Amino acid sequence: MSESIPSQYLVPSKLSVPYLPPNAIHRQRIDDAFVAACKQPLVVLCAPAGFGKTTAALHGFKALKEDEPESRLAWLSLDPEDTDPVTFAAYFISAIAKQVRLSEQLCHAGVHDRNTQLKSLFGQLLFELDRIHQRLIVVLDDFHLIKNDEIHNAIAYLAKHLPPHVTLVLTTRSDPPASIMSLRLQGLVADLDNDLLGFSVQEAQSFFLQLGGGFQLEESDVKQLLDHVEGWAVGLQLIVLGLKSKPSFDELKARLDQKDLNAIDYFDSEVFDALPADVQQFMLATSIVKRFNVEISEALTKDINVHEVLEYLQRQNLFIVQFNEPQQWFRYHHLLREFLQHKLSTMSGEDIKQLHFLASRAFLNMGYIVGAVDHAIRSQDQNQIVSILMDYGDDLIHKAHYELVRSCLKELTDDVIAKNSKLTLVFCWVEAISGDPKRVETILALAQNYIEEQEVDSTILQAEYETVRSQAYFSLGDFPKTEKAARKALALFPESNTRRQSALLTYANVKFEQGELDRALSIYEESELLSRQEANHDAVLWSLNQQAQIWKQRCDFGQSISLAKEVHEYASVHSVNSGYNACFALFSQAELALEAYHLREARLLINDVSTYVQNWDEFWGQHLLGWLLKMEMLKGKPTVARDLSTQHEGILARKNVAEHLIPYSMEVQLMYWWQNDEIKKIETWLKTTPPIQKPDSVRDYVILRAQLYGHIACQRYGEVLTRIESVYEPLREFEGRPYQLEFIRLGLLMVAVLSIQGKKEEATNELSLLLPLIQQYSIVASILYLRQWIMPLFEDMSLEDLPEEQAKFIEQLLILYKQRNTSSRRGEEEVPDGLLALGISKKEWRVLQYIIEGKSNDDIAQTMFIAVSTVKTHINNLYKKLSVANRKEAIVLGKELTS
Repeated sequence: MSESIPSQYLVPSKLSVPYLPPNAIHRQRIDDAFVAACKQPLVVLCAPAGFGKTTAALHGFKALKEDEPESRLAWLSLDPEDTDPVTFAAYFISAIAKQVRLSEQLCHAGVHDRNTQLKSLFGQLLFELDRIHQRLIVVLDDFHLIKNDEIHNAIAYLAKHLPPHVTLVLTTRSDPPASIMSLRLQGLVADLDNDLLGFSVQEAQSFFLQLGGGFQLEESDVKQLLDHVEGWAVGLQLIVLGLKSKPSFDELKARLDQKDLNAIDYFDSEVFDALPADVQQFMLATSIVKRFNVEISEALTKDINVHEVLEYLQRQNLFIVQFNEPQQWFRYHHLLREFLQHKLSTMSGEDIKQLHFLASRAFLNMGYIVGAVDHAIRSQDQNQIVSILMDYGDDLIHKAHYELVRSCLKELTDDVIAKNSKLTLVFCWVEAISGDPKRVETILALAQNYIEEQEVDSTILQAEYETVRSQAYFSLGDFPKTEKAARKALALFPESNTRRQSALLTYANVKFEQGELDRALSIYEESELLSRQEANHDAVLWSLNQQAQIWKQRCDFGQSISLAKEVHEYASVHSVNSGYNACFALFSQAELALEAYHLREARLLINDVSTYVQNWDEFWGQHLLGWLLKMEMLKGKPTVARDLSTQHEGILARKNVAEHLIPYSMEVQLMYWWQNDEIKKIETWLKTTPPIQKPDSVRDYVILRAQLYGHIACQRYGEVLTRIESVYEPLREFEGRPYQLEFIRLGLLMVAVLSIQGKKEEATNELSLLLPLIQQYSIVASILYLRQWIMPLFEDMSLEDLPEEQAKFIEQLLILYKQRNTSSRRGEEEVPDGLLALGISKKEWRVLQYIIEGKSNDDIAQTMFIAVSTVKTHINNLYKKLSVANRKEAIVLGKELTS
């Protein structure tokens, strides 16, 4: 997959509805057919090039809008590179968002996220489209250019499930693949083909009168011409152009018979040669770009009045398409562009590379880096490629656009890169972060040969090289070498130099992994400040996330949540591709919401993660199941938990993906296996997982707990207590312990093991020692996961002997414990999770069920043996929680959330 595509890199004209020229021939029968076709979810406008598919869609929508004035038209002009799912997703979601309101999360997922799985993304899109009220037509122009099966399957899925007020229109030169056209069998496709789009005699006569400057032909001549072109719109347009330069119609017909109307040959001899020289030069030069405006045109041509030529082309209707953008972007008809490019290649030779160079420079001036990179590569001008990397390399890396940088670097040799210090750093940072970190040392060794030749401070340059070397070592997991390189870089940098931020970040990462959390925190804070000054957004987000993790371990949950929220705020303000960082921040908040037993808040946060990652790799979906499994185990729903566990457990075989998340999946899966006696699975897992004897990091502590669950299940209590005590006792003696949360969780696990062994007095004593911390930090979930062993100890405690706050906390825990261990009455359904996440109570759920069944307020009151006024209160509460205005909306959303 490609890297993400920031919105500012999207070419605006691709999302713009083409301009409908005032002299375009209006054919009512085509309009009627289009409007009728739009009653189906999918319309396929299939015809060869030049049959007027685009014009038919534009005129057809105009007619539809007369009947439905609120209708909107979303348009995407496709190019061959859009066959990449990430690129396609970015443009497709942006095109729709330009016409109707979509959620910020969906727009972010469509435009920014990597590893796109379109079908999942379209699932969220369908949910949001169902909530809009406007009639929406979405046109994918030139769909035949898309050759990707994932896109085809996703479009078929989308079309099959579109709400009735949305229609998808594909204009294409060939039938879409079977995955899409199988929808015909279900009656979901309306076909408009070249038989429909072909001109009739009457339409052709109108065409000649309007575009031929009043040139009138006999009906027999028109029929003969239509036989020649088989109703082809471009063929008729070529004839009109020929009529303007031929002395007689008889001569024109003779030429047509001779040429058999080959588009390229005919345009070359009958039209192009007759154009003014400056128009010819303009068309040839601008044919190298997919789209152009005045600024691009002026860059590609010399001594030409660009404005006059563009007016001439529009006036002559010379197969040029204008887009409704303030900068007036244009493109040529595909047939014309193919002809022009062919003619240019036979005439210009090396001049084409120069044109690509000029195009690259023009796109750079306009800020369109993608177009600039594409044409720089086509120009084969290494100086231009180097210039782009020199000017934009750092910024692209800071915004995590690694693939774009890599496409440039592929055009350069190692020696060219190593001779230039800035290129060396760009190359090494890309490889260290998202490529092959082993390549970094190779390039740096080569670069050392040229370090004295660089026109920079050699001390600073050595510091930069050591910094990127430290990142490469960190990516390889070699922490001693990481720290050594980072410290060396920091010693070389002056204290006032903001470039210290990267070396500080890798140094902090090492300290974090080695368990020196206090030291790591101070370094992260320093790195964050310098990263903000450097506008290194990715580094800022990572620093904030890591600080949130450290404050969580200190049990300062408020500070941890505040920093996690700041990740989203910062990313939004700076329009940063924040996918992974955003997810980590949400997971961190969800963990703390669960710990405090704020289940609704936790569910909403997990749902937010789901929106981010629904179009990513399957791993992320599995990981989400682990968090849902945690919730169900906490709520005490064994059936739901069992299903989630079955789906989730496969993730344990994927340890190489997002390693800092895998431990959390290990922990919840082992906890479930332990409490459900899945001994065989536990034994297999323990054999394949290296034992954690002395935890050094958060990751180690989480894996250690998972291993302890497994050994408890296998009744190895002595081994469990020995391993807990070896870690727990040193933490107990340490004032201001950095792993306060892990200390509490290990302590509770020790209490559970002692209780399992029947050592009630020892267990109670240990629990009493933990109680002040448990109450102070509102530790709830960690207790309830072990409730069958810990809660009986609380029940036997003498609350009157405890401080008031501790006694009150235990009372609340006991109430919660009893509620969660009370089965629902026979026949009474649990509140569905979709409604539970919104805070819907059991009574409100019963009222909603009766509303869906169509019962009146009186009927509901009689059925539930409550007053009508109470029913109304429940209904008002339901409307607020569901964010709906009336009964009808409540029924629709209720069905959706409970299906």
